[in-house]
Amino acid sequence: MNHQKARRRIPWELLLLAAVLLMIGRAGAEEAPDLTKECTFRMCSTKWNESLMIDGKYTSYWESNEIRNPWITISSETPMYGLYICFRQMPATFEIQVPETDEEGKVTWVRLLDGDSRFYHTYYPLEGEQSIRICSTVEKKQKMGVNEIYVFGKGNVPDWVQRWEETEEKADILFFSAHPDDEMIFLGGAIPTYAGERGKRVIVAYLSYSNTTRRSEALNGLWTMGVRHYPVFGSFRDAYSKKVTQAYSNAGKKKVLSWVTELYRKYQPEVVVTHDLNGEYGHGQHKMIADAAVQGYELAADPEKYPESAAKYGTWQVRKLYVHLYGENDQLTKFDWTVPLESFGGKTGLEVASEAYALHKTQERAEVKIDGQWHRLSVEVTGAAYDNTAFGLYASRVGPDVKHDDFLENIQEKEAD
Repeated sequence: MNHQKARRRIPWELLLLAAVLLMIGRAGAEEAPDLTKECTFRMCSTKWNESLMIDGKYTSYWESNEIRNPWITISSETPMYGLYICFRQMPATFEIQVPETDEEGKVTWVRLLDGDSRFYHTYYPLEGEQSIRICSTVEKKQKMGVNEIYVFGKGNVPDWVQRWEETEEKADILFFSAHPDDEMIFLGGAIPTYAGERGKRVIVAYLSYSNTTRRSEALNGLWTMGVRHYPVFGSFRDAYSKKVTQAYSNAGKKKVLSWVTELYRKYQPEVVVTHDLNGEYGHGQHKMIADAAVQGYELAADPEKYPESAAKYGTWQVRKLYVHLYGENDQLTKFDWTVPLESFGGKTGLEVASEAYALHKTQERAEVKIDGQWHRLSVEVTGAAYDNTAFGLYASRVGPDVKHDDFLENIQEKEAD
């Protein structure tokens, strides 16, 4: 017998056994049951009842009165192994607490987990508790608001439950969107293709989150498109205007340019992609974010411009800047968003973007006038009218595109940090 060959076979046999055991383990694992409707909720304020935060509708919510240390308690006969909170108004600091009974039978609430105030949607693993409390630890009077809350039993966390990671420290691509939903309508399948399918370091930055419900809708949509790193939300008010000058006047031009310049320096994107300079259908804030992205291309590289962020992060030169619908047709970078994506089970980028847009329930009746007729905003109709497959290379430090089919053309592949 050839003992050398026998020794070489052993690792493959072990690998096969490990693969079989893994498949058996996965087959036996079950998704955690949703216990939410079986739970008993008590809140510090009774102006709104719990049904508004357990109805699956992000357009409804529970909100406390303005008091010190607002709280919500949750009790369940079935042990709880997961808590998913989608905040409307999140305390600066809060805890997940459990009851503790002393020898005299007095119950006090003690810390189980620190609340994570980085993300408005957060999942907390539990260990079979049957009574918990979400409680603000900020002593001043304030409100606490929840769009949706979910409680889970033992098992695998459902895929739709968001478990966000910190915003990327460095971006391959920074997508600038004026408002939640613009990133799907006017960028088409770009985000699912680059974030979900290609696994690139993607940051999505919104000029305005519009309102607390639309912020939740933005998070739901991005998660559906494969984004796992938390987006950036600007604090600018959502205000419609037709002229870019009016948009800058409403927001404060210096404030907008400072914000964009700081984002370039902080996240050091290789490529930036943003709105049409004409605002697609003429929205002034679309025009403004596109103009600010163009100006930021030079500003971020100049240490004398906005020196506060230069001192904090250093300067940065973006390699390529793409603007939606910019330039002549023969020079446009064009994409086919109808290509099946393996990471999404064969769905196309456009289909994934459309599914994500469907989660923006507040926009179901939003309309735009196209060629003199009113149409509901959608990835398909609006995205076709303002071609969401077409982008122009506004500026480049790495030469002109040749293939015109990839935002990262001429960008050297780098290992993610």
